[in-house]
Amino acid sequence: MITLSRALRAIALSLTALFIVTTPVRAQDVRSNATIFVGNFAQQGINDILAAPIASVEKQQRFRTVFKKYFDLPGIGRFVLARYWRAASPEEQARFTTLFEDVVVYTWSRRFSEYNGQTLQVSGTQTDGPEGTLVKSTIIGNNNSHFGVDWRLRKRPEGFKVLDIVVEGVSMAITYRQDYATVISQTGSFAGLLDRMDSQVADLKRQQGT
Repeated sequence: MITLSRALRAIALSLTALFIVTTPVRAQDVRSNATIFVGNFAQQGINDILAAPIASVEKQQRFRTVFKKYFDLPGIGRFVLARYWRAASPEEQARFTTLFEDVVVYTWSRRFSEYNGQTLQVSGTQTDGPEGTLVKSTIIGNNNSHFGVDWRLRKRPEGFKVLDIVVEGVSMAITYRQDYATVISQTGSFAGLLDRMDSQVADLKRQQGT
């Protein structure tokens, strides 16, 4: 069974993997557009982050920009927090979104140095609810190792956004949802989760010297 650490590593590698389309593309097809969206995401990771001759701090900053562009942060927040999101004030929701963004950026960017020519191969798409598309892909390593990565997309007014990534059956969103529910249970409040996340971000910054 894949561990959370490996799942996060795979997600980070997904960002910087070389994109290879293996399904026919029709310009007006919604699912083909979803495939192109995932491809653009991966390719921008190569051009702007992995292959760019820049310092790690700059790569981290660029990843933040890419992450905010391609991921549905409010949608992820609503799913991850469930009833706690609905009960939270607008200020608490905004603070969570900012902290969650920081957690992902500082956690995932630590994995960029592990990229070693892996490729991201899209194998197909399928409808995922009334406004969703699931893009199925495989990350292939140089030693012929491979694992499945599914991209759960939602159509928003500005275009597709990533709502979840599923690596070998492990959902990023569900994993965070379970982890955060545990923290809320331990601390007794949503505010306790925010404080815990704030400490986590501070630790990550200190570890990375930022």
